[in-house]
Amino acid sequence: MNLIHTLMVMKTRYNIVSETGDGMGFAARLTQEGEACRMWIRNPDAKSVGDNIVDKVGDFEDLLADADRSSDVFVFDASGNGVMADYVKQNGFAVLGGSVLADKLERDRTFGAEVMQDAGIEIPHTVSFSSFEEGVEFVRNNPDVRWVYKPSKQLGDLSPSHVSYDTEDLIEMLENISKEVDIVDPQFELQAFEKGVAFSTELWFQHGEFIPPLTNHTLERKELMNEDIGPSGGCVGNLTWFCEGCRVCDEAKQFTKWAKQERYHGMLDLNVIVAKRDGQIYGLEFTPRFGYDASPTLFWELARDGLAKFFADVARGQVSSLDCRDGFAGALRVTINPWPTERHSAEENVPIRGIDKEMMDHLYLYNVKKNDSGLCSAGAWGIICLFTNHSISPIRCLDKPLQACRDLRMKNKQFRTDLTKRFQEDIKTLESLGVEINIGEIT
Repeated sequence: MNLIHTLMVMKTRYNIVSETGDGMGFAARLTQEGEACRMWIRNPDAKSVGDNIVDKVGDFEDLLADADRSSDVFVFDASGNGVMADYVKQNGFAVLGGSVLADKLERDRTFGAEVMQDAGIEIPHTVSFSSFEEGVEFVRNNPDVRWVYKPSKQLGDLSPSHVSYDTEDLIEMLENISKEVDIVDPQFELQAFEKGVAFSTELWFQHGEFIPPLTNHTLERKELMNEDIGPSGGCVGNLTWFCEGCRVCDEAKQFTKWAKQERYHGMLDLNVIVAKRDGQIYGLEFTPRFGYDASPTLFWELARDGLAKFFADVARGQVSSLDCRDGFAGALRVTINPWPTERHSAEENVPIRGIDKEMMDHLYLYNVKKNDSGLCSAGAWGIICLFTNHSISPIRCLDKPLQACRDLRMKNKQFRTDLTKRFQEDIKTLESLGVEINIGEIT
């Protein structure tokens, strides 16, 4: 048997490198597809996530010990492990989802804004600070502007972004954060608030080469309660689709030259706001990693080739054609308290029952494990699962996920019930501002 044939038949093994266990659902799906897969979770607070569901190792070095360059693929599920990702890549392994450059794009907001502006993307008026005192003084001197607080670098791990109500609210918040965190050089930005529709465009690259068919958009909500009330927790529901082209795509594609120069590899999501006052598109931030919950929603519902093939092809830079569904994919997230705070751990071993057999193929697992009685919570932060669905109509996408959330038998479950209405409103607003919802035929 010659070498070429050996490589063709050699079975791929997937190594999931996880920061907090977010990628456990990917590991579970790969395992269900019959693939060799193992996972390492870095954060000790998530040590139980995936127990008795996926194969886990105790340390990153355990993944490297017997990895084979010709068959192993490394998948990094979040930002923050770029040094590891680059090390693995430099040692000849196929890598998806991580790099030092990706970490810098997301965590260093000043750098991210510079990349946007160099590419020709406008951003709202933004001022950078390295002192809370300077920030408070600036807000006092500019009381007529509504500001958004955006932490950068290390501060981003300790405090969330915040859209202020007014000057008093922002000053109080900055002063409180200054008392709670102990950082010599806190990096953050204050950005002028723009009222509009938040909208993301994700591009994919193979070693700098743009992959047009994978361009997709996402609408999401972050607030815990209906009518966008309550604390923000990343994502409580989303609507996503592949796009054949629109003016937001045109803006995002200005990064292709930069990506080619940097030989950027993997996903690059540009979050923008389409301003209601004039339809102007403003860049807000990058998500150069898997999006939670957009990525599971997209892969589960619109990619028909299977997760394993997609991961392996993109990691190795071998995507040439795609078998994707037309239409929209939607999802709703289920959580338990104390989420969305991450300062306290959720209750462990809370039984999870009532999942319809049909919905098992539309289920993405987060802080979940399995015990003698079946699925249950794994502690961590109380993010339980995601129910997904697809439809040619954005109005119907969330019908089945909403029913699945209602049928779920779990103590203290939390989920939104109004997102179909919210996303309908977003789509109407986008179309009125000249952003075409163009799902087209995907080949």
